[in-house]
Amino acid sequence: MSALTSQRALLATSVRPRRPHAVSGLCRRTAVRGLAAGPSKERYNYNTSLSFSAEPDPEHATYRRVTAAELASRREPPTRVKMLVRDFIDDSLYNPHYGYFSRNVTIFTPPSAGYDFAQFQDQAAFEDAVAGRYESEYDGLPEGLGRQVWHTPTELFKPHYARALTSAIVAQYRLNHFPHAPLVIYEVGAGNGSFMLDALAYIKSHHPEVFARTKYRIVEISGALAKIQRRRAREAGLEKVVEIVNVDWVKWEGGSREPCYVVALEVFDNLAHDMVRYDLATLAPLQALVSIDASGDFSLLYEPVADPLLARALGYRHLLPSTPSTRPPLSPLLLRSPAARRAYAALPFAANLSAPDFVPTKQVAFLERLRDRLPNHRLLVADFDSLPDAVEGRNGPVVQTRYGGSMVPCETILVKQGLFDIFFPTDFELLRDTYALIMNSPTTLRDDFFSSHPSPITASPGASAVHPTTKPASAAAPAFTPAAASAPAPRPARPIAPTSSGIRGFRRRAISVYTHAAFLETYGGEQLVSQTRTRDGTSAMLGMYGNQCIMF
Repeated sequence: MSALTSQRALLATSVRPRRPHAVSGLCRRTAVRGLAAGPSKERYNYNTSLSFSAEPDPEHATYRRVTAAELASRREPPTRVKMLVRDFIDDSLYNPHYGYFSRNVTIFTPPSAGYDFAQFQDQAAFEDAVAGRYESEYDGLPEGLGRQVWHTPTELFKPHYARALTSAIVAQYRLNHFPHAPLVIYEVGAGNGSFMLDALAYIKSHHPEVFARTKYRIVEISGALAKIQRRRAREAGLEKVVEIVNVDWVKWEGGSREPCYVVALEVFDNLAHDMVRYDLATLAPLQALVSIDASGDFSLLYEPVADPLLARALGYRHLLPSTPSTRPPLSPLLLRSPAARRAYAALPFAANLSAPDFVPTKQVAFLERLRDRLPNHRLLVADFDSLPDAVEGRNGPVVQTRYGGSMVPCETILVKQGLFDIFFPTDFELLRDTYALIMNSPTTLRDDFFSSHPSPITASPGASAVHPTTKPASAAAPAFTPAAASAPAPRPARPIAPTSSGIRGFRRRAISVYTHAAFLETYGGEQLVSQTRTRDGTSAMLGMYGNQCIMF
């Protein structure tokens, strides 16, 4: 068994809507290498390209296989282990001791009353003011790799952004449940608690009769942020309204069948993904493992898909109508023609695997937990549908850190744990359809359906990891076919029968995906939007975050 060699890189950066603010207001183009110098002799070993010939530690087959949950008690990143890509990302971001969100994040806070947009000539002047506040308030952050300050629309456009989203929730609540049921809002990953405070303040001032029946519950994975949320709720006198649970959402055991609204703002971008690549000879998917040697260097290994969650995520795709988002990331000619794939594989230096495909497995786990714990919910998601400077591959993430006052993005996910943010774009069309499919599926579908139907997501027992080469390799997994399964799930809530175009009878729920600006104009209205207009008549709230979408 063999795989790609260690890969880490720091490349140039550019301005992005969702970023820590550079001191200058714009991130300079920067190249950084060779950070291993110094007495500590840490081996960051940043490389700038992939290698298809270098070999990993030959002993990687003996390395212990671990998960992020098993590493949670560790105080230092592990060595001589291997894990799925999603576990590597989860450990890098959320480990309680060295994870990125445990020690390297500060959320930008605006003036307590928010910005008076009428005092700015235009959007550029507003951005200059934000940069000035950054310099005055956060210039004392420790230098070196890692420490970052995040902007979010909730903070930048306080309280108007939260009010627009909350008005959508209240309108639906009044239409469907008032006054027969309380207004119950769950927020997953609430950051500093700013959306909670602004939302409840809006309900209290504009809908006091609804506020009297409101319950606000936060499910927060970060212990440090949960403490901040509790303090701010207490200072606002909201202890009787707000309940905060410090737990990972996918492990949360609460819930009820009461009608409720679930809010996830910039949560999905930091949900870990798995990585698969497709064997060009058979189109069988192979799951990627990160192998960490004794020196802390990384290698990528590939093996037939065996992880149950990844198998379900690929299985849901397989059940949906065929679209570019649900097919392997190859050209239509290569997908359609085995002869074309053979001819391509015969070319000098041709890879035997497709480009990486980052599969949102934790997103699937999030939706399954939502279905199981809060079946009578309505979901509101706001996140980024595209990102610049992303790692190569379909839905590739942005991997970046702060160094010398500037943001520096990387060309690989294999970076020092805890020092880099790793965040993904959301394919909202795929999210909408996957959400509809999962919510229309019985819980038993998870356990019975995918294991009982042979398909390309089924791993062959005893298969070993493989290494991308310049020649085709035989695959242990069965070939990809558009209609690999045909029988219905056991006792489904409605007929579920895979066909060549997805599930027979598949119907999308009444779920809308809006651009950032369209949602705010629809539910905020001109009266609210006008409060974010600068003197030239443009709205900074509508003009920024052009790569964000909202699903409701």
